[in-house]
Amino acid sequence: MGKFCSNCNCGSDNGGATAECHFVKDQICVGWSVPQGISQDIYNTSGLDIVASGYLAYDEGASDFVTFSFYNGGDLVSGPLTVYEGSSIAFTSINFTRIEVTVPTGAEGDLSSGQICITPRYQIDCDL
Repeated sequence: MGKFCSNCNCGSDNGGATAECHFVKDQICVGWSVPQGISQDIYNTSGLDIVASGYLAYDEGASDFVTFSFYNGGDLVSGPLTVYEGSSIAFTSINFTRIEVTVPTGAEGDLSSGQICITPRYQIDCDL
């Protein structure tokens, strides 16, 4: 019989044999900068079932706040999370493929900036 790995669970359909799971853990920290009135992806992955934790920071800009939303494709799975200038929010989330920041409308040419630091964990294979 075959083996299966899904939703961060390893198992077997061959009489209950235990499978060994292999996970990868990354840490990605990067700055972002987005014009007023724009929504932009600041993290994107494809084809991976991830569990991630990290923080989202809004360092400076003309807007008092920005919002962050977690999507799986086009479906909203978490958020929006409001973060005020000079602050950050920690998160743990699953089953998402992208994180989007939205900056409220302001004066033309104004930019908002911050940082995302994310530690995704994803399963790469499953051995019996």
